[in-house]
Amino acid sequence: MKKEKAKKEVKEIKTQKALVTSRILFISVLDKIYLILLGLWFLIGTITIFRGHISSLNYGFFGRVGREILFLIVLFIVYLILNWFYRCAAKTMLCLTKNEVYKEHYIPFKRSEDSIPLNKITKVTTINVFWIFRTLIIHQYHSFPLVFMTWNNQEFKDKLNELITTDSEKVENEYESRNIITKEMYKWLSYIGMALAGIIVLLGIIRFFTYMFSGERKIAGVYTYENNKVTLNKNGSCEIIGLVDHVTDCSWNYDKHDKEIILLYEYYYTSYYGRTISNSGTKTFSYDSNDKSLLVNGDKYTK
Repeated sequence: MKKEKAKKEVKEIKTQKALVTSRILFISVLDKIYLILLGLWFLIGTITIFRGHISSLNYGFFGRVGREILFLIVLFIVYLILNWFYRCAAKTMLCLTKNEVYKEHYIPFKRSEDSIPLNKITKVTTINVFWIFRTLIIHQYHSFPLVFMTWNNQEFKDKLNELITTDSEKVENEYESRNIITKEMYKWLSYIGMALAGIIVLLGIIRFFTYMFSGERKIAGVYTYENNKVTLNKNGSCEIIGLVDHVTDCSWNYDKHDKEIILLYEYYYTSYYGRTISNSGTKTFSYDSNDKSLLVNGDKYTK
């Protein structure tokens, strides 16, 4: 006789719609809150990166563009993390079925289910704080109460006595699969991206022309007084010889209003106990555009 292949019985899992479904408090506006926070962070971060005197020699436009790119990468990673938590929160639910209280709880890397039959429930309590913070507390025999913050906590409580349980049915989790940024928003994000790219290009053009015709480029050069020398480079860096010893870093900028050259520098010195100490300092020179000289403490540095 031919051996007959055993047929596996596939048990059909039925689904049922819950009488009342509760979602986590603020889930309906959580994506808007995240978007507002991310938008504010984007605006504040971008303005912070590009603020400053664009015509200044040490403005560092391309360095700022690089920092902006890194900032956008970090912002995107933060969005992905927030979106991950948001999707978990959107799928988390508490519902009433015919004979039980059923909960699906999602956190990153984990999904859990809880089911409380009606005969195990002793009391249901609702708490409203400042009207908007609503909490549902389900008390049960020999277990800790189930606490769930949701907007329709009163509706959940009112319909609890109408539930009927069944072991042959599975609760259907009717959640809307969505992200913080919806498909409709991608079009506007592309417009924002193009606008940002346009603004950065415009800033680059402005930076190029203001840099090329900047008066600071004419100021750059070597100024000497006896054995002292101050070198102002066109890239915004500088060198000091004689005025300050052991200078490790130096930058300069021009105050057009007061007609002053301001030097910011880092230097080090050796203490009485032989310890090397780093410090920073500032020197301000008056600039005479007529004879192209720097003046400080009565000493005149000529170009």
